[in-house]
Amino acid sequence: MAPAPKYSHEKQLEMILNAAEECINESSVTDFTMAKIASTAGLSMGSVYKHVQSKEDIVLALAHRAFLHVSGIFNQVLSLPISTPEKILAIEFIDPKKMQRFGFDNDLLSYATNEAVISRASTTWTEKMIMANTACEQLFKLALTDGINSGELTTELNLSQTIEEIMIGSWSLSVGYQQVQRVKQFRQIGEGTDSLLEPLSENDPNIRSSMRFLNSYPWQQPLTQESIKTIQTSLENIHLRDPKGAL
Repeated sequence: MAPAPKYSHEKQLEMILNAAEECINESSVTDFTMAKIASTAGLSMGSVYKHVQSKEDIVLALAHRAFLHVSGIFNQVLSLPISTPEKILAIEFIDPKKMQRFGFDNDLLSYATNEAVISRASTTWTEKMIMANTACEQLFKLALTDGINSGELTTELNLSQTIEEIMIGSWSLSVGYQQVQRVKQFRQIGEGTDSLLEPLSENDPNIRSSMRFLNSYPWQQPLTQESIKTIQTSLENIHLRDPKGAL
């Protein structure tokens, strides 16, 4: 009998998570089994348990993949040669489909932040999620710090408090808007006809609210309709939003 092929630690983890994605696509974020993942990956249960100890670990490991994908997109946007308030508003204009790592991202991230899942997962994967979240926060803090320190605000404000306010306020508007839309579109979500994955238009209420919030700070260059054009063009250039009229 030929010996089983040997894979590196990294390759085995990749095989396991790819198999987990396939299994969840066939069932759901809650209904997959570890045995099915091992079978799909072509690995023994012993090999699987060297990387993930439970279904909760699988959920966090996939959420970690999705989070790294989103963080990479945020890094692209925050590196654009536009003003700081334009960078923050640009996050709202990204095509949601570009943000998706998996087709089940929304269910995955909701489940991954469930207290029961976090408490049952191994320290390895909870720490990886914490580190990824911290790194993402640092991206925004650095972008805001650089913008404020370069004189983009007309009035000297408390740096740490201002950064905290803008980050929490912007995040709350974005996540809160998504939750409201899901409630409003409950029927369409059930029918599979919702538009949660459609890019926001320049006149969307969330865009208008975000502009008002960001413009409450004394920027040298407040956000305008011209800013929106700049943002959309910048995102189109890095393929995070399709041009108007594109198929």
